[in-house]
Amino acid sequence: MFFIRLFSQLPFSIIYIISDITAFFMANVIRYRRKVIEKNIGIAFPEKTHQEKKKIIHDFYRNLCDVGFEALKSLSMSQDDMKKHLVITNPEEYKKYHDNGQPVILMTGHFGNWEWQLLAYTATMGVPFGAVYKPLASKFSENLMVNIRTNFGGYVVPMERTMREILVKHKKGEVFSFGMVADQSPPGYDKKRVWLDFFGKESAFFIGPEKVTEFMNYPVIFSKIKRIKRGYYEVEIIDIHDGSEYEKGSNKILKTYSKLVEECIKEQPSNWLWSHKRWKYTRDEVE
Repeated sequence: MFFIRLFSQLPFSIIYIISDITAFFMANVIRYRRKVIEKNIGIAFPEKTHQEKKKIIHDFYRNLCDVGFEALKSLSMSQDDMKKHLVITNPEEYKKYHDNGQPVILMTGHFGNWEWQLLAYTATMGVPFGAVYKPLASKFSENLMVNIRTNFGGYVVPMERTMREILVKHKKGEVFSFGMVADQSPPGYDKKRVWLDFFGKESAFFIGPEKVTEFMNYPVIFSKIKRIKRGYYEVEIIDIHDGSEYEKGSNKILKTYSKLVEECIKEQPSNWLWSHKRWKYTRDEVE
């Protein structure tokens, strides 16, 4: 961890040179998950030319490396630094709920720099944000990830304990906020999923955000992130659910969420996590 923190002290200019070299190596030497990336982009953008897809792939590798190295850089960044590099353009859309004593569920995707978002929300709002996550097998990677995400006072919640944590905080009367990144495909063995249209293809989504809203009726917001230039992002908060009575079984949360994620990807296609096996099975194969 000492060397990671030492690395984080490097200026952004040096970090991006290292990121460029790493991206070239991943794209052209080891060809990290190249077939998965090509398949996903082919499904999402069948109308694009070979050269257009090739450009998305090239820029994707750079974005992926930037996200990783920017996450490490955040270990030496102050909260004021973070607020300069990731600007939340309409924080009042979150504060209207928090100031009213309502817990908030924040949803986003593996888009832009998703690691910085938790830190930026905590820094900007002055409220600790929780991140729902899947614990990693590697003890070193797990400790590193937790250190990064809790750097400004936020906290992490293992996915399988999400509802328990919410109920405990609810019982205590706490006003809290959880961030959920729910755009990846659930494991094939997990029957708790919902099928929705995503890029014109029936796609499985984690049902967790829907169930939390059904049970607790909390407001749900979407964090729409956009890269302005290298190392700088803007986030727009979009209401998904205002905390009023929710129609159970409507899948309103995930239907809206999937459309917003798709919209983000279409606007800046290289900034999504294409290396995940998003369409790894069909409904007929698992149900």
